[in-house]
Amino acid sequence: MTSLLLIRQTETDLMAESGNKTRLIVVTPYKKFFEGDVTSVVITTNDGQMGFMPGHPPLIVSLKPGVSHFTDAGVSKYFTVSEGYCEVSANKVLVVCNSAEFPEDLSPRRTCKSFTDSSKKLEQARLIEDKSARAVLIKECEQAMARARARRKLLELYGSDHQKERIAVLVEEYGWKDPF
Repeated sequence: MTSLLLIRQTETDLMAESGNKTRLIVVTPYKKFFEGDVTSVVITTNDGQMGFMPGHPPLIVSLKPGVSHFTDAGVSKYFTVSEGYCEVSANKVLVVCNSAEFPEDLSPRRTCKSFTDSSKKLEQARLIEDKSARAVLIKECEQAMARARARRKLLELYGSDHQKERIAVLVEEYGWKDPF
């Protein structure tokens, strides 16, 4: 019982030292996307949106493509995450994912093209006779489409005015009927 009290006291001390913030680290295979102290984090998981604040109990969840955000000093910053996982401890949230992007890093044209290309590949994948190869290809196409949907949503909701205008025009140009 004494060791449990010591662990809890240590976690409390760490939270007090960090100013009641949690350390958010978002990494991809290519770069450290973000690292900093934040007051809260909301991540898109396979079970929906999950929020984390300092002192959250330990947890590991799998991620799906979607819009996530963190807040510090009352200001929220939005970004997309793709497939991966999130590991939460009392004073740290570690997000490991295939890609993460802020709206200013996205191209509306690339977003629409990615969705359209993936849709066409999905149609072709459904025609493959080999059942296991077909299943793998369909999964890859569906994941690419989910990433494109998340990027579109991020641009439409949190992009610059120019990005919002461009994505609206390009969605029509590319014939993207699929809602996010």
